[in-house]
Amino acid sequence: MNKLPYTIRILGLAGVLVCFGHCLAIADDKPGYKYDDNGRRDPFWKLINSTGTIVTYETDLMVTDLELQGIMSGSAGNIAMINGKVVRKNDKIGQFVITDITDDWVLLQKDQQVFKLRLKKEE
Repeated sequence: MNKLPYTIRILGLAGVLVCFGHCLAIADDKPGYKYDDNGRRDPFWKLINSTGTIVTYETDLMVTDLELQGIMSGSAGNIAMINGKVVRKNDKIGQFVITDITDDWVLLQKDQQVFKLRLKKEE
């Protein structure tokens, strides 16, 4: 029996696997996609707040609608992620101004009221 067709199949399969692996390596080299909201509302934010009313983020955002998702420390200062948005000290999210970012919490100010958002501990 001729083993040539079997050898050709094995070599062909090996070639396909090498090409596939090369394509995956090239795809991993591309930089990640960053969503640019162009000043519009983030489509992933909630449209209804915890009381069941429709949220207009520029005016109606309540502190209970905000979720501190992470804090990262660096040489340029701390940054935080609130509702999927990366913020720094003095940035605004809705009517709130970020006044301080520590390793465990973020201070927000709205008018004369100050609120503290804490990181939730993973269980």
